[in-house]
Order: sequence, then C-alpha cells, then structure tokens
Amino acid sequence: VKQNSTLLVVADVTKPVVNTSFNVSNPLVNSVVNFSGNITDGIGLKWANITYNMSGSITYANYTISGTSASIHNVTAITGCVETCVINFTMYATDTNNNVKQNSTLLVVADTTRPVVNTSFNTTSPRNIDIINFTGNVTDGVGLLSANWTINFSTGKVFMNYTLSGTTAQVSNTTDLRGLAGGTVLNFTLYATDTSNNVKQNSTLLTITDVLAPIVNTS
Repeated sequence: VKQNSTLLVVADVTKPVVNTSFNVSNPLVNSVVNFSGNITDGIGLKWANITYNMSGSITYANYTISGTSASIHNVTAITGCVETCVINFTMYATDTNNNVKQNSTLLVVADTTRPVVNTSFNTTSPRNIDIINFTGNVTDGVGLLSANWTINFSTGKVFMNYTLSGTTAQVSNTTDLRGLAGGTVLNFTLYATDTSNNVKQNSTLLTITDVLAPIVNTS
C-alpha cells in the first residue's frame, strides 16, 4: 500500500454581513442621528469604519473589532446643513482575511426653513387721496412656490395670488385709497410658501389720514 496525501486550503472569500439602522428616518437640521451597525462573519472580524459626508466635509470613525459578531454606532449632530441636504452614511467591515463589505445609506435632511419676506410701501403715511404701492421681496434657500397678498378693508378682504419659482422673487400691489374714511386701518399681509410648504407671513398695519375737505352744498 502506498499513500500520498495533500492538504488544500480553501481561501475565505466571503465578505462580512453588514446591517445598518438609524434612530430617525427623516432628520431635521440641528437634530442628532445615531447610525448603528451589526456585523457578522463566519471566520473572524478585524476592523470597521463609519464614513459620512455632510456638506462636502467627510468624517471618518475607525473601530477595532474581533470575534464573529460586533456592533458599532456613531452619533452625529446635523449642524452643517443649509436648507435641504443629503448626507451619505457608509459603514465598512473587514474580516481577518481582508474581505471588505460596505453598506451605504443616503439621508435627506428635511427643509424646515421658512422663506424670508421683506415688504415696503411707497409711503408710510397714507392719505385718502393716495394710491399706495406695496412691494415684497421674497427669498428661499431651496425654491419658492407661491405668494399671496391679503388686504383687509372695512368692506372685506381682498386676495391676490402669485405663482413663484426660483430662489428669489418680487411681487407688488397697487391699492387705491381715494375716498376711504379717515382713520381707516388697513392690514396688508404677504404670505410666501416654498417648495417644502414652509410658510412665512409679513403683516403691516397702516392708518389712513383724512385730507379731504368737507363737501359744502349751498342753495
């Protein structure tokens, strides 16, 4: 009898398993995100890494792990976003045979910032012989959707609607004050809505001065 034996070592090419989760699914600006990962491998784990890209700034967190299972997490404050932004969270896991697995998730930080609304008048001391012009400049970091003028007269409210786009817009309204009673108080309000349905209003009260001479009928 003659025997010849040979040992063959089958290489480990199986990547680790990486499952990730977040404490929130719709984070807001200035909130805190906890990014957690559960990692397993059939042979043994070596290290892990968490990378996240926020506003062009990349942050790395490195971990040394061992055994066939491990849990890691990272707490991140959402402070670098202006309006809506997207943050890419990636977790890498490496086993003892240098097999690497990555798991990436994009989180969209919700836009909760209202538009900026600045208003002005061609006069701040309106008279009941004037035609007043009310102008509004509106800006938003993401995009504008619509605007609305509301003027509250003693006889009722007047509404004017505008469709907007882009990140800046200007709207105006001309209102005839002629013939109104002296002492009448008008409430001019401009509402602006952005594409994330954030609404900002700017209101101004104006009191009309009576400069009309009395009407005298003689016979």
